[in-house]
Amino acid sequence: MSLTKRLYRLHPNRYRQAVEKEASYANLDGYESATLAIGSLGVAILGVIMFFVPASYRIKLILFTLLSAPVYFVLPYMVFSVTADKRKSEMERMLPDALLLVSTNLKSGSSINRAFLASAREEFGPLQYEFNTTAVQISGGVPVEDALDNMRGRIKSELFKDTLNVLTNAIEAGGNTADLLESSAEDIRSSLELRDEVRSSVRMYTVFIFIAAVVAAPALFGITVHMAETTTSMWSNVNLGQEGSSFASGGGGSGMSFSKPDIDTEFLGTFSILALSISNFFASLMISQIGKGNLRGGAKLVPITVSVSVGLFLVISTALNAVM
Repeated sequence: MSLTKRLYRLHPNRYRQAVEKEASYANLDGYESATLAIGSLGVAILGVIMFFVPASYRIKLILFTLLSAPVYFVLPYMVFSVTADKRKSEMERMLPDALLLVSTNLKSGSSINRAFLASAREEFGPLQYEFNTTAVQISGGVPVEDALDNMRGRIKSELFKDTLNVLTNAIEAGGNTADLLESSAEDIRSSLELRDEVRSSVRMYTVFIFIAAVVAAPALFGITVHMAETTTSMWSNVNLGQEGSSFASGGGGSGMSFSKPDIDTEFLGTFSILALSISNFFASLMISQIGKGNLRGGAKLVPITVSVSVGLFLVISTALNAVM
């Protein structure tokens, strides 16, 4: 056993099962080394980000310690999951045409394994591999039902799994599989068109969330930090020695006392960056949930939204300090 696999075996069993499941859906080989590489890269990037965070060394060390383990374990899983979702989307997009071709081959008198093999075309993307693998298994003596069950275990698409369930039941019952596949293809096409219409109707909400989290929030935080720095600078130039004593003793007739505001602008800047990172993390998940119906798709949006919002915050803060 190689060193990479030995290190991978040190991970928790449940974590390895989850990673291997997503890697299987994504049809990825060498997931052990990929898990270690992606996790280590994520921790390294986190260290670079912490280096540029405007905070004390102690706060940076605490944040890095708290975030390094979640980043190491979550990042590889999310990468595999996003890759699997991308493969699933491509598979579902080509599924109606592929099923119609399989149906045509069956109607021409081909056996089901030859129908799958003849339908395994390059333009069908991931379906080419699945059809080829299933056809080879059937030709090698694996029962058709078992070969279809194996294909069902390799794919993440619930839409495709339901189609394979119907196909398996039809084969066991001796039904007309060609007509069944043809009608299933038309139903899947209608379902995908309806899904696209729903996504178009809710796109306005995703745009609103994106603008609020990525554009408006950094601007507000930048203005707030600049106002706090300006106020602190103004009060630092005010001498309250005699005036403060006069007001405190009631000599000025008001009986009020004044003191300089105690505002830690460095902490306020750090808090703004953390708040923007957290809010954009959840905003990305919300956008994915509304637009695609799942949270995993938001993983690929998180680096973009967090980077843009934090970068915009730093640009606005620097510009305000330079202009005013």
